[in-house]
Amino acid sequence: MNDIKIGFGYDIHRLIKGNSITLGGLSFPSKKMIDAHSDGDIILHSLSNAILSSVGKEDIGYFFSDQKEETKDMPSTKILSLSLDLLKKEGYKLNNVVITIITQEPKINPIREQIVSSLSKLLNINISNIAVHSGTKESCGEVGKGKAIECYSTISIIK
Repeated sequence: MNDIKIGFGYDIHRLIKGNSITLGGLSFPSKKMIDAHSDGDIILHSLSNAILSSVGKEDIGYFFSDQKEETKDMPSTKILSLSLDLLKKEGYKLNNVVITIITQEPKINPIREQIVSSLSKLLNINISNIAVHSGTKESCGEVGKGKAIECYSTISIIK
């Protein structure tokens, strides 16, 4: 039997006025942008944390501190790349990915297919092994009031 593990990741960021938002490695027009030290790609942050957790590593803050100038405006694809390299070094590969984005705005359904396609390329896995879900908080809390965005990621890996 193959060695199978799971990983879980989470991230949350404030939203501020802007004209674009980066999600899943792509930039989309948006009235709000993510307030972050890096490029703020909440999907790739959450996904990277899930990958790191699946092999018992520290979270992305350990590897990419938001207190360091060299990580300022860093593309989240670099964070994902390090996470995938550590996964490979442990002898594992991604099996499947489930992403849940909670936000009032932007609406995820119109851009879902683009996000899935981008993730498939970045992760080098089949589109059929990636699910991207979305929801709102029904006007509850900071996310529900459109002041923040959060993302949950669950993955399985296989040796």
